[in-house]
Amino acid sequence: MIVEYASVIAAMSILVSTITGAFGQQLASLPTTQANAVSAVSAGARAQKVSVRQARVVYKKAPYSKPVLKYLYTVGWIGGKKSSLSCLFARTDAGGTEHEALSEIRKNAKLVHQLRRAHVGLKLAATTLVSGIASACS
Repeated sequence: MIVEYASVIAAMSILVSTITGAFGQQLASLPTTQANAVSAVSAGARAQKVSVRQARVVYKKAPYSKPVLKYLYTVGWIGGKKSSLSCLFARTDAGGTEHEALSEIRKNAKLVHQLRRAHVGLKLAATTLVSGIASACS
């Protein structure tokens, strides 16, 4: 439980940092265009010392069509790559990990607002993050 929570926190930290511009970008919202999402993914991967090239490949192959969902999936993957055990917990207890992710999302009013603005439900955002975390071990 602690490891899965740690991976959710890592993914959330990347997500929130991107929204608040902590990676040197002044983003006012979640990236909703392909170019902004790839740029944010690259910055997040670099900041977490994860392969930028791999993160871009994960973004391109993410099983979603909307750039914001592909971005959330890739942020989860980056968080999962930071902890080799976290993806295993996300795979074995996806429901518990999703619950933790949903709780963390709800704690951040700006993130909730940005998700609603992007027409992405909170549950879908949590599920997408956890799917990304779980994909880090494949």
